[in-house]
Amino acid sequence: MSPAPKRINYVAEMIWNGTAKPGITYTGTGRPLTVNEMKDAMVRLYDESNNANFNVFDEMLSPDFVSYGGAGFQDLVGAQAFRDLYTQFLTSLPDLHFRVDQVVAEGNMCGVRGRLSGTHKGNFMGFAPPTGRFISWTGTAIFRFDQNGFMDARWQEWDGLSVMQQMGVIPAPALPQGTNFAPQPEPIPPALLERALSHAVGYSSPVHHKRAMRRLIEEVFNGGNLSIANDIYHPEATYPSQPDIPVGSEGIRTILNMYQRAMPDFHVDVKSMITDGDMVLTWLAQSGTHKGELMGVQPSGKKVNWGQIIIARFEGGKIVESWSNEDILGLMQQLGVGGDASSGA
Repeated sequence: MSPAPKRINYVAEMIWNGTAKPGITYTGTGRPLTVNEMKDAMVRLYDESNNANFNVFDEMLSPDFVSYGGAGFQDLVGAQAFRDLYTQFLTSLPDLHFRVDQVVAEGNMCGVRGRLSGTHKGNFMGFAPPTGRFISWTGTAIFRFDQNGFMDARWQEWDGLSVMQQMGVIPAPALPQGTNFAPQPEPIPPALLERALSHAVGYSSPVHHKRAMRRLIEEVFNGGNLSIANDIYHPEATYPSQPDIPVGSEGIRTILNMYQRAMPDFHVDVKSMITDGDMVLTWLAQSGTHKGELMGVQPSGKKVNWGQIIIARFEGGKIVESWSNEDILGLMQQLGVGGDASSGA
């Protein structure tokens, strides 16, 4: 039997294909950055912060920089406030590390998704005493660049629920004995297998990808026409953020059925969309009235609002894999579960 094809790191290829110029700083250029320059700047921001070079925040962030609240955090104004938040995380997780997994950019907007991890050795945000556990979670942020090449705004979604569960603040789902919260290996999507075996995958344009995502939101999420998902997802599309749900369009239908049963008026608005090659980042504002059971929480009648950022990758005109960060912690807290929202720093 032939060995399984190795997963190729197309993300790294997309970031670094002809764009990486070590030692050159693109911020503060006095002009707008190109798409590739924004990607380089984004990767450099996290590389330098991983190496404890916190001067990078002063170098790359505009004096008017604002990290907007959401997902339980307050607005942060200025590079120093953002640096303070980062160092606050370090007091709890001294070995904190951010691994960049996806970077997408269009116009003056750049989105980055990755995995954060560290050992919980200090009190986290004032409500999670140290456990000594290795904590791992994902997050997605969107940065805006100004006319002079500086980052002047940031928005984010992160897996706060998982962090609270791993730190013992919120009860976690029962796990088999001997297992822990270590992230599961990402499933290999069908198109990567096809590429490795045949090198013959059809091309589709970024314009098509954006249209498909808007159709998904308008006709499937809001219109309730779940059959259209068959036209948008590859039959074996994977969901690395939720590897336990079914592949293909059945996966997204499973999620939507859950929300639509719990919230008959479930609705999604697009806040931002970034299209870059085979990737589309979509930032969503979701809302609904809690009239049915949701994730074990009985109906409360409350009107709730929460955010989500999805990064979908297309091949052959269809979504073959998608990653998501959704503010489930914020949603649960609005329903009275999981304590009060964090005020951040």
